[in-house]
Amino acid sequence: MDPSALIPPADAIPAAPWLFRGLMDLTFWLHLLVMNAMLGLTLLGFARSLRGGLGLGHQAGLVPTAAALAVNLGVAPLLFVQVLYGQFLYVSIALMGVYWIALVLAVMAGYGLAYRQKYVQHAGQGRGTLLWAAMSALFLFASLVQTHNAVLMVRPDLWAGYFDNPSGTLTAWSDPTLIPRWLHFVPAAVALGGLSLAMTGRRRTRHQDPHGEELTAEGMRWFSWATLFQACTGLWWLAMLPRPVLAAFMGGDMAATVLLLAGVTGAGMVLAFGFMGRLMPAAVSVVLLVAVMVVLRDVLRVHYLAPHFDTASLPVMQEPSSLAMFLACLAVSVAVVVWAARHPVKDPKGA
Repeated sequence: MDPSALIPPADAIPAAPWLFRGLMDLTFWLHLLVMNAMLGLTLLGFARSLRGGLGLGHQAGLVPTAAALAVNLGVAPLLFVQVLYGQFLYVSIALMGVYWIALVLAVMAGYGLAYRQKYVQHAGQGRGTLLWAAMSALFLFASLVQTHNAVLMVRPDLWAGYFDNPSGTLTAWSDPTLIPRWLHFVPAAVALGGLSLAMTGRRRTRHQDPHGEELTAEGMRWFSWATLFQACTGLWWLAMLPRPVLAAFMGGDMAATVLLLAGVTGAGMVLAFGFMGRLMPAAVSVVLLVAVMVVLRDVLRVHYLAPHFDTASLPVMQEPSSLAMFLACLAVSVAVVVWAARHPVKDPKGA
């Protein structure tokens, strides 16, 4: 079956595609930084609870806030993806609808357990290893579902599987890039979690905490080794790309090739700063590297969908008033989120 026959027609958009692509990449970059830190802190919480790591209580207190910010910051890029690639996103979600609903429930359950863990740690009721394990499993499940959806979205040729499996449980296990893609993003979360620990240790050192330097060093170790593993899985993912897509990053598309080289160079800088223990240069480098990777990911999606779709072909019906209202609401929403993050309400339970 011709995959193009399964793709719904595109809807008109209210402004030029480049505007929505820019906003999509910008908001996804912010979401990715916070989401990775949240997942990484959770995974490291489990690993460190097995041997009683320093600062577990403070670490547990960071996860609920990071989870809330990650969910809120994830709304905007999801909306922009719907604007540009709605005919692909809606189909992929419907094909794996059971797992998508389970993803929502898993995130809600993980968020609730994060608060439970926060109070357990504050009350000094042990390390909370089982809670850390449950949270890790739930958030990892959510990340795996998202990875399946990302692959299904750009593989219309897999959609024909619906005729054999119309129950809403279609997956992308047959795609050779699925595992390396997932294993590329999970270590990235561990790296950001380690960086968060290192930043916490640095702040403690400034407040004359004798354990601050030890926590900083531990965080940098997690950050550096996770980044190295991520680089290896990134090469694996690259090698598994379909030949036409891989060719685009090997000189076939100059923009894609330059972005890939920038990503490799940035990864080298991050690794160098990490293993040298230079916290702030590593932090700045990784923030910039994530921005490059977000754009690179978007270019990858463009090349996957090139045989079927180009955002430049989207019909545009100019609606300046609606666009202005949306951008104003977006600006206000971002301002509120930033303000709320900087002015947290004191927990009455003291946790």
